[in-house]
Formats: sequence, C-alpha cells, structure tokens
Amino acid sequence: MHPRDEEIWRAIDQGRASDTFVGLGKAAPVLQIFNGAAPGAWVEAVRWWATYAYLQAAGVPGLASVRRDARCDVTLSRFLHTQTQARLALMGATRGLPVRLEPAKASGGPGDVRIGPAFIEVVTFAEDQKFQDYERFRQNCQRHLLALDRDCTIYWEGDLPERLNDDFETWKKRTEEAAQQCAASGAAVDVLSSAGRRLTVHPGTAPQGTTVTGDTVESDQGRRLLSKVCDKCAKTQGAGTAWIWVEDHSGLFHFPTPFAGMSLAAKTDALAELLGPLLEEYVHVAGIIVSNAARRRLPLPPDEDAPRPAAQGFRRGLPLDRVRETIVIPRRILLPDQTSLIARMCDGEATTLDWALGQLNVPGGVTSLLADSSTPHRDSPLWTP
Repeated sequence: MHPRDEEIWRAIDQGRASDTFVGLGKAAPVLQIFNGAAPGAWVEAVRWWATYAYLQAAGVPGLASVRRDARCDVTLSRFLHTQTQARLALMGATRGLPVRLEPAKASGGPGDVRIGPAFIEVVTFAEDQKFQDYERFRQNCQRHLLALDRDCTIYWEGDLPERLNDDFETWKKRTEEAAQQCAASGAAVDVLSSAGRRLTVHPGTAPQGTTVTGDTVESDQGRRLLSKVCDKCAKTQGAGTAWIWVEDHSGLFHFPTPFAGMSLAAKTDALAELLGPLLEEYVHVAGIIVSNAARRRLPLPPDEDAPRPAAQGFRRGLPLDRVRETIVIPRRILLPDQTSLIARMCDGEATTLDWALGQLNVPGGVTSLLADSSTPHRDSPLWTP
C-alpha cells in the first residue's frame, strides 16, 4: 500500500490526519446557513465545473496529470492547489494565450502552470494548524453541549475550556452531570475547567445575546507567510524564471486582524515590504502574487486598483458574491511583458466565468443561469413528496 493511502486509512480509522481532508458540504447551495447565500454558492460550483469543462474541451496539456493527482490525494491542501492551477489556466486562456498545466521545469520534473511566457508556481497558504486544531476542538464542545440541550430545557453561557486532550472526556462527564443537576433543581450550575474557565448551565430558554465563547488563539501570520514563500523560492531555483502565486486560505484578508482592516493600498505596501526582499535574494523569481477570494459580499463592491511604488493591488468583485483581492509584487528589474500579462489576468478575472460558459455553448452567462424560468414547473410522475 502506498504511504499516502496508509495515512488516509489510518486517519479515517482514528479520526485524525496530518492534513485536513476535502469537505465540500459547506460549499453546497442547499446547506448555506445565511439568507441569500445559496445563489452565490451555486455560481461558485458552476465556476468549478466550467473551469475544468473548458480546459478538457480545449485539450489543455497537463490536465490529465492534474486530475489524476487530485483523485489520488484527497487532502484539502491538494484540492486548493489543484483549483488554483486550473483557475489560473482559465484566466490565461481568457486572455487568448496558450496555457499548459504541469509544464516541465528547466531542472526536470513538473511545474504548476505556464501561461504564454510566464511560468507560475503555486503556493497554498492554509490556516495555521493550531487554529484548525482549536476550531475542531471548539466544534466538538459545541456539538456535545447541543446534544445535552436536546434532552433538557437548559442553555449554556460562559467560556469553553482551554484545549483539552486527555481531560476532554472528564469535562464532558462533568457537563453531563451539571446539565442533569440543573434540570432537576432548576438552579444554575457552574463547570470550571482546570485553568479556571467558567461555563454555566441555566434552566429555561436562552435570552437574546447569550454567548458561549472559546479561547483566544494567536499566530504570527506574517512570519508564517514569509517562511512559506521563502521555501517555495528556494525550491524553484532550478525552474528558471518563475512567478510565485500564493493563494491565501489562512484568513489573512478577512479575519478580524489589523491587516484585514487596512485599505487596499496599505495592504499592498505591507506585503511589498514583507516579501520584497525575497526578490533580491532569489533573482530567478520574477515576482510574487498574494491573492484571496474568501470574502463574500452583496452587492459586490466597485473595482479598485492600488498602484504603489513597489507593487500593485487589485480588488475585483467576482460573480456572484466573491471579493478577490490580489497583490502583485514584481522584481525591480521588470519583465514588462510578463508583468503586464499578470496585471491583465488580475484585472479581468471577473469576466472569465461568462467567457468560459460562452465557450461551452451556455448562452447568456451567469445571468441566464440565475434567471427565473418562464416555463411553468411540472412535477415528474416519479416525484414523491
């Protein structure tokens, strides 16, 4: 058995893994919890389909290899990496340029994507592992408390415990006992963690504004990002001239952090200051791009550009409710043709989905997929209420 397969089966059996597995349920339109979010999730699913359908129909070289890797490696990091490769290839095709997935490097072995003259290596910047670990723990706590709520008319208020390992089962037992005592006596009962964090169970229905909060988890995202990009720069030295595309899924652009609250111009300056020195150290790197599209907003904001002395920022609304922010940091000795190409790709990304649908003979683009049908709905004889 391949080592990756052994890891997958062991993780499934034990409920843990060194990497998160792909979970697409939260992307399903029918499972959106916010009002009005379903159409945006539907369009995002169409975007995924249209990207691969066009690349397949156009016979883009390297697609078979990318799809094979995605099937063999079902981890989240591989999924995000593959999605970025395919999206960049479509963006290049939209500009009328030849594209190739998994192009050969000068030193041998496959790269990620070539668009015209630009060779691009992809880095996916995921959430810090300790954020993921605590979020998983927090969800386990919440599920346990919700299960206790179903059996009694009670509610919880206060603080979840610090992340517990061997003591988690003990904490669960203590909350079960507290819930039973509260339900029987009609009085509030406190549950204290070993670090003194207080969680209180009350009888009755929770008043508006009642909250259960978790621990604070801190991380130096700038240092993590710099380390990740530095590693990629070092690994691509044998690839010839290359661009490094960082697809951010860490929450850097949308979590409540000082960076997320900056203007686009300030973000552009901050990333140029952080990553710019790498372009002097690794002369084969033509530039570094950092991009994020996790934020959702309706109506979409107007386009915004932030040309700065050392970099350029782009903010584009993508149909239907995605906001993409992209920071392009070229090296000082410019490659004008390649830099212009990258800028045009970022500038016109909002049009790529309609373009791909047109190439696939879907007239009217995204608008036509969301329009109400003028044909009256008729239930199939096989439909069962």
